[in-house]
Amino acid sequence: MAYVISSISMKGGVGKTTSVLCLGTGLADRGKKVLMLDLDAQGSLSIAMGCDYPDQIPVTMADMFQKMKDTRRNGNIAEGILSASEYLDYLPANRKMALTEQELALTEGGEQFLKRFLSLLSACGKAYDYILLDAPPSPGMVTVNALAASDGVLIPTQAEYLAAKGMEQLLQTVLQIRRMWNPKLQILGILPTMVNPYTRDGKEVLQLLTETYGDSVGILPVVPYSVRAKEISSRGKSIYQLDRGGKVAEAYSHLVSEILMRTESGGQEG
Repeated sequence: MAYVISSISMKGGVGKTTSVLCLGTGLADRGKKVLMLDLDAQGSLSIAMGCDYPDQIPVTMADMFQKMKDTRRNGNIAEGILSASEYLDYLPANRKMALTEQELALTEGGEQFLKRFLSLLSACGKAYDYILLDAPPSPGMVTVNALAASDGVLIPTQAEYLAAKGMEQLLQTVLQIRRMWNPKLQILGILPTMVNPYTRDGKEVLQLLTETYGDSVGILPVVPYSVRAKEISSRGKSIYQLDRGGKVAEAYSHLVSEILMRTESGGQEG
C-alpha cells in the first residue's frame, strides 16, 4: 500500500506546492514510485509539471471526484494520470476544482471521496510507494478529503509572523480530522520554508516555531530562501535539475531522507 502524504497550509505562497514537487521528484530519484495529485483549483502543481494551460486538460482531479459521487460512472479510475518519468506520475487540476469544493460540501459522505478514489486506484492495479496530495490553502472540503485520506501530513510554513500565527488553527483542524475520520493520521512535522537566516524576523520566527512546536510536533529540515526555488513553478523543472548543488536542493534532499526514515520505519505519533 502507498503511504499517502498531504501538504497543507492555510496560507498561500508558503512553499506548499514547491515542497510537494521537490519531495515527489526526490523520492522518484531514489527509485520510489510516486503519484502526485493536484487538488488546488489554481493548478500550480500542474503548471509546474509542464501543463501550461490547465483549463484545457480533458481529465482532471475534479472528474475523479465526480466519479466518486456517481458510482455508476467509476469507469477507468486511472484515467487522467499523466507520466512525468519512469517513477513519477501526476494527476492535474484546474478551475473545476472550485466547483468540486462546493459540491462536496453539499454531498453526504463527501469528506471520504478521495479516500475511496485511492482505494479504487489501488484495486485496479496502480501500485505506488508514495502518493502526495497538494491541498488548497483553505480549510474547505477538499482539504478535509486530503487529510481524511492521508497517512501523514506535512505542514510547510514561511518563516514570517502571519504564517506562524495560523499554525495553531491548522493543527486543530488536523486533530479534528483525526478524531472524526482518520485516527491513524500522523503529523510528519512543520517544514519552515523560504527562511532568510540573515534577517531578524526569520531568526525570531524560526526560534518561535522551534520553542512552541519542536517537541510536540517536530521541525523538519529548514529550507532557505532562494530565487532558484521560485523558478521551479515557471520552468517545469525540479530544484535538483535547476540547482542540484544549491542549499535548497540540499535541504529538500534532507527532507526526502527524513520522510523515508519516518515512513519506512513505521513513523512516529504526531
